[in-house]
Parts: sequence; structure tokens; C-alpha cells
Amino acid sequence: MQNIFKKIKPSFMGILCTLILFSGCEKSEQKKAPENKNKDPLKQQFEQWKSQQDPKLLNEYYEFMTQYLKHPPSLMELTTTRNYMPEQCYSKRFAIPPKKYWENVVGSLKLVEKLNQNDFYQHYTITAIYRNPELNQCVKGALRSKHLYNYAVDFHVLAPKETDQKAREGLVKKMCQFWQKEGKIFKMGLGVYGNNRYHIDTQGYRTWGKDYKSSSSPCLKTTK
Repeated sequence: MQNIFKKIKPSFMGILCTLILFSGCEKSEQKKAPENKNKDPLKQQFEQWKSQQDPKLLNEYYEFMTQYLKHPPSLMELTTTRNYMPEQCYSKRFAIPPKKYWENVVGSLKLVEKLNQNDFYQHYTITAIYRNPELNQCVKGALRSKHLYNYAVDFHVLAPKETDQKAREGLVKKMCQFWQKEGKIFKMGLGVYGNNRYHIDTQGYRTWGKDYKSSSSPCLKTTK
């Protein structure tokens, strides 16, 4: 019996060690999984909001908006305000505008896309379009903000890199030159906020800078 046990024991111990090893690996993988899920909390918030909306309305809105564009933005870009805001405003950042406002932003989106296709910038992401009244009040936005009526597009140019000051200044100059030459035709409102962040609407020929005043716009300074 002792001889038999000696023959079986190493085999049994090997299996036991193998089971322990695999069990350890599984626990290690399970610990890493939550980290991967939490990498993009904003996207998680969007997906949660989306799951609570009428899918038919979401699809109708997306199809309406994208029919005018060659390279339409994502649904998340169309419905999410990603500009800086206090944490207490986060829950109000997602919204579909009322249907009567849907068409309002088409001209602005087409203008943003036109600049992209004309090589003013290669890559950009939309950070705000429609801002519902609750969010506007929470962030202390302008009472007559064009975002309230779905007229405006805020976007962030992803290239040139923000760390390249010369490239940033070159882009600002190009954007201002376009506004000066063709802005009246498009009734273009151009906000230049710095760090490759811009606002475009088609509700009047005007420009402003970081403090939302025309006096701080680099486009007016370049005309002197």
C-alpha cells in the first residue's frame, strides 16, 4: 500500500498544484476586469442614458442629422455636452433637442465639415451642440445661448497638438482669415477659446474670444 501511495502521491500533488495555479490566474484576471470597464466613465454614462431613451426617437434623430453630412459625427457627439462643467451638472449633459430645433444646427455642422474637408484641420471631435435649459442654468450659460436652440457647434481640433504653440497659432490665423473672407456669406459666428477649441454657428457674422467678448477675439486683432 505504501508503494502504491508513493506512486499516486506525486500525481495527485501535481494536479493539486495545477488547480491552484489556474485558480490564481482566474482571480488575477477578475481583478483586472473592473479597471478596463472604468476607463471611460463618460461613455458609460452615455450608454446608461441611451438605454433609458426611446430607441425609435434616437434613430430618427441620428438619421435626420447625418443625412446632410459626408462624415457624420457619432450619436454620442450629437447628444453629449463634453465641455467643462461642475460635477453636479453631469447628469444633465445628455439631451435630444426638441424636433422643431433639429434643422437649426445643420448649417453649422456643414460648415465645420467644410473646414475639415478644406484641410483647415484633419481631425476634430464635437464637444457640444444642443444644451437643454437645465444644463444651461447649471453651468450659468448665456440666457440667449445659441446652444439652447441647437444652432451652435463647439468642437476641439485634435491636430495640431496642443503642445505645439506654433501650430496652434497657425490654425487660429487660418480660421480667422476664413471668417474675415467668407464669414459674412455663411453668417458665421466664430468663438476662439484657445487650446484648439472653437465655436461655430450660422446666426450672425461676429467673433469673440475666451471671455466671450469680441474685444478678446484674435480675429479682430489680425485686422488691425
